[in-house]
Amino acid sequence: MTSVPRLGKRTRKLMMIGLGLMVALQALVLAPAPSHAAVNPLPDPNNPAIFDDFDGKGIFKLDWQNWYNQSGGTGAFSKVTVDSLKVGKFAQTPASSASQAKFEPWHTTFDVSGYRYLNFKMKNPGYPNARIRILIHDGYKGHDLTGGFAAVPTTWTDTQIDLDALSPKINKKRIRFEIWLKQTTTGYGEILMDHITGTTDNTGNSPTLSAAPLTSNSGTINNQNTTYTFKATYTDQDNNKPYAMQVVFGDKAYNMREADYTDTNYADGKDYIYLSKLPVGTTSYYFRSADGSSPAASTAPQNSPTVVQSTNIVDVLVSQAGYGANDYKNAIVTSTSFLADTSYQVLNGTTVAKSGQMTYKGSVWGKFLYTIEFPTVTALGDNYTVKTNGVSSFPFPIKANVWDGYKDEMTAFYRIQRASVATSDAYPQGYSTIPPSDKVFHPAGHLDDAKRLDNGQSVDLTGGHYDAGDYGKYGANQWVGAEIVLAYLRNIDSPSVKFDNDNNDIPDLIDEGIFASDYIVKFADQFNGAFYDISHHGAFVHPNKETDGIPSNADDRKLRTDVLSVEGSAKGAATVAATARAIRTAIAEGDVPASLVPDLTATANEYEAAAVTLYDFMVANLTSPQRGDVNKSRIFADVEMYLLTNDVDYKNAATTAANALTFDDLSSTAYWSMRPIALAEFYPVADTTTQAHIQDLLEQQFHYVMTLMDDTPYGVMNQFSNFGVNEPLMSYIGDMMRYYELFGDPDTLRVIQRAMYWVYGQNPWNISWVSGIGSDYVDFIHTRLDEESSSSANQGIVIPGAMVSGANIKDTKDMYSVSPWYEDRYQGADNMNQWRYNEYSVNIQAGMLYTVMGLSTINNAVTSPSNLPELQVSSPILGDYVRGDVTVFASTNAGTPAVRTGGTYVPMTLTGAAYEYTFNTSTVTPLSNLVMRVRGNDTSGNHTFSNMHYTVAQPLPDPSHPLLFDDFDRHGLWGLTNGQWVNWWNQNGGNNEGTFSRVEDTPGNFVGKFTQNPSHVTAQAKFQHWNESFNVDGYRYVNMKVKNPSHPNLRMMVTLSSSTGGVNLTNGWISIPTTWTDLQFDTSTAPAAMNRKNAVMTIWLNQTVKGYGEMFMDDLRFTNTASGTAPTLTAGSVNAATGNTQSNFAFTVTYTDADNQAPYAVELVTDGVVRKMVELNPSDTNYADGKQYRVVTRLSKGNHKYYFTTTDMTSDAVSTTVATGPSVN
Repeated sequence: MTSVPRLGKRTRKLMMIGLGLMVALQALVLAPAPSHAAVNPLPDPNNPAIFDDFDGKGIFKLDWQNWYNQSGGTGAFSKVTVDSLKVGKFAQTPASSASQAKFEPWHTTFDVSGYRYLNFKMKNPGYPNARIRILIHDGYKGHDLTGGFAAVPTTWTDTQIDLDALSPKINKKRIRFEIWLKQTTTGYGEILMDHITGTTDNTGNSPTLSAAPLTSNSGTINNQNTTYTFKATYTDQDNNKPYAMQVVFGDKAYNMREADYTDTNYADGKDYIYLSKLPVGTTSYYFRSADGSSPAASTAPQNSPTVVQSTNIVDVLVSQAGYGANDYKNAIVTSTSFLADTSYQVLNGTTVAKSGQMTYKGSVWGKFLYTIEFPTVTALGDNYTVKTNGVSSFPFPIKANVWDGYKDEMTAFYRIQRASVATSDAYPQGYSTIPPSDKVFHPAGHLDDAKRLDNGQSVDLTGGHYDAGDYGKYGANQWVGAEIVLAYLRNIDSPSVKFDNDNNDIPDLIDEGIFASDYIVKFADQFNGAFYDISHHGAFVHPNKETDGIPSNADDRKLRTDVLSVEGSAKGAATVAATARAIRTAIAEGDVPASLVPDLTATANEYEAAAVTLYDFMVANLTSPQRGDVNKSRIFADVEMYLLTNDVDYKNAATTAANALTFDDLSSTAYWSMRPIALAEFYPVADTTTQAHIQDLLEQQFHYVMTLMDDTPYGVMNQFSNFGVNEPLMSYIGDMMRYYELFGDPDTLRVIQRAMYWVYGQNPWNISWVSGIGSDYVDFIHTRLDEESSSSANQGIVIPGAMVSGANIKDTKDMYSVSPWYEDRYQGADNMNQWRYNEYSVNIQAGMLYTVMGLSTINNAVTSPSNLPELQVSSPILGDYVRGDVTVFASTNAGTPAVRTGGTYVPMTLTGAAYEYTFNTSTVTPLSNLVMRVRGNDTSGNHTFSNMHYTVAQPLPDPSHPLLFDDFDRHGLWGLTNGQWVNWWNQNGGNNEGTFSRVEDTPGNFVGKFTQNPSHVTAQAKFQHWNESFNVDGYRYVNMKVKNPSHPNLRMMVTLSSSTGGVNLTNGWISIPTTWTDLQFDTSTAPAAMNRKNAVMTIWLNQTVKGYGEMFMDDLRFTNTASGTAPTLTAGSVNAATGNTQSNFAFTVTYTDADNQAPYAVELVTDGVVRKMVELNPSDTNYADGKQYRVVTRLSKGNHKYYFTTTDMTSDAVSTTVATGPSVN
């Protein structure tokens, strides 16, 4: 839920407006709606959707194509004028009465969502033997609209098809047409068509709209960072729900959000809002809506305030989910400039609840950062904000227990992930306060799971939970049901975990465990406890569209019997054991009615028997070839089996396993290792010696999590990678919740709350990473439930409670981006790696669910900050690029820190005001993002941790350091991504005429194989490295090692381009030699406007004679060649030998090049960290007599070293000798 829907109606409406009270008067407008340029009208009776009127109007304006002629003959299409109408003429000259001519509008689809009917106006101009057949399909379902080949009247006749009457229903958003002609006897015939349109009925009354004044979070400040709240009220006296409620600006319509999801009375007015930043200048906007059965309505256009570009950007970051009255409460303020005014206010509506001065925390991730704490603000309220420097936070509530209100969203998520069930069955209407998007709902899918890969036998493996945004079901996930029911078992004394929103008389947490367990039991019954994966690599469509649901068909998904998942058996045993225990506990607690006890008792007994089978299989197959590491899961099975059965053998196994563990065995999260959750479960029943060891291990894990969170003021562990940080964070936080439940440490509760605030909006992007919760939550979740994922028109999806993985160390599309990085962008804008930052999964979600359930049981609990020293790594810092020898600097407040290298900790050396450790990166692959762990300690020997992130810089682009792009063996800029070259397009050809694959040319040497099988001699197959662009700046030549194995008609063309220009490297088509040959192409003829930092390589194939051809490529790289005289760097210096961390150190050096060549770059390297220098005099273009470069920077504490380096690209890089200094304290 958000804080909003649970408020009283009047309060809700005022709060969602944004900041301050508003008068919702203005612009009451009735239909018909005016027409506005560049935005298609909403579907209504007065605005039919035109697919083709054969006169240049409509979506399709080209000629229809005669793609195919069955049983011979020919077809032809043309546009002609008949009866004063411009119409389409579909003609056929058959070879026989069996001939059929197929016509298609290329591959164009028609979106008729919001319309009920398809209309075809047709005429037979006098060919009595001519018949027409009209087919539509959406890629998965098709319908014959004419019921076979039908005659057409000889006068213009309208044929109307009721799309709502079709069964099964068709996806109206993507209808494709096929028109077939046939003659009953041999001889020419034709049919004329005047239009194809979508229409709907006109019934009832039009809605009305009233627009509220535009508000923002920053009062009179209007810059590119200001968040504006658009609000309008929709009223429909027929109580019809709007087909769409939109605000339109910038020639685009944006779907607005319901201010109150629970309000279903449209007759008395329902509020809708949309939050957005606006471009520089004044923006015209208006609201529009339609109910689909009457003319649409819109308001008169209005203008926004004038937005200006500003260099001073302030963000106020809070938990958009809100705070508990007695919780720790804080806000974070970031600014692009140092703030002179550090005052702030905490406002309850318009009343000041607290004011004070912010605390400056330094520069963090490129911004000045300030903190605010307000734990003493405890009055309940729904419209709190924090304000400073004229900018307000998003509104948030303070509630007695804020997390109790989000439990339904947590379980709703898992219900939506249920496999082989219709969404409407898994998710009863109104189950959670925040509903799923309509487009989430689908019929039951994968009812034919699955077919064994080894023998083709069909087995019933329906059910279970889909892993993530794909539809895989994996052995590694089978622990999740256990964590769900443990949220019930470990909080059994709290009514909070016993909610039953589906009203089936079973606590919903146990419901979910039962659903998970029923799937696991099938493996116990059918495979004697062996577990296998059902993997998925399908399109972005609903699961019911992937297969026909009929077992034993060719489209059945495969059960990967070739890869055993023994860890799946271990995790499955733990889940069914925990669920059986939860059922028996619920019976004993009276949490289920007596009428259900017999069936539930039988279910628990069935689960216990299955748990034994799964456990025994695990024990018998510990060393069998398998995927995953069963040793990280076995102890969880040991513990849950003991807690269920009280069998001492299981306890002994758990005791032995627990006492053998060290902290390194716990440093992985629950996603990868079951050991932390198992130890927390085992602690209450373990012997005293084992308890002491468990407590020590869990305390070390707590210190690890807490001190990595101390690296920044944000509530996040400093553990960024190329997958979102929320995955490890919330897995650890689930562990921390259990630690708090065991030991009640107030420091732990503070850590948990800070982490939750990070996820729910207190992060640099001011976004809640939990779907549906907060003012600004993630829109573009990586899920195949969103069939519009790849469309640029997609506006996102809501899956209640789904937490996405969040910030990565780098932009997945830009290796040179800021760090950390995040952007909420649609899947089509990043079709390869959106999953890395907007992925959700049942695994990632488990820690969030457990934490929400745990927090919902806690009121009035004390929290406290850590008393461990905050070990800080001051250099390198996240985002730094390093080269060569790199020195790590760490603070002196945590004993003698040590760095982890080669699996052991090596002590650092105290030099000056910091500890140092130097390592070399010369052999590390450039652009690698790496982390080094640093560990200190307090006087009692407790460890404190910090992570040092760094990115290895590329060598300067000189003749000795070519840039490898792809060697087709997973090396190079593209090769490292393991990406494919894709045949995106076939000019003058059909579909799929080109292919790419990696093949082994000689033992151990893989090459790229590009093929073309053209349908026409003029066909050209286009290949690209997906849609990705790369930085190839600084290199002049493209080198390719290629070979034509035996296809003399094959030719190749290569281009290099960006959005601002390009160059044909081959100057047209060239032949490929039949032996391996190195080709070199000069890019110097490219236009100056071409952006080499976002370059795209395109390879085309063509055959001079129709027929198959192929080409091999072994190496693709960018190079420079040596010429001229190398430049020199002289007079390098720094302006001061000593200083402090606030000192600005100015480094200067003189670049001289006898050939008067400009440098590619002049760089300062301090302690291995690369810093770009800038020219002192941009107007000086004479490099032969020397030109000065300069950079000003601050340095961390310690004794530093530096040197300068450069290249002119035609000679190898030159560097100065390493100089000592400055010394900083």
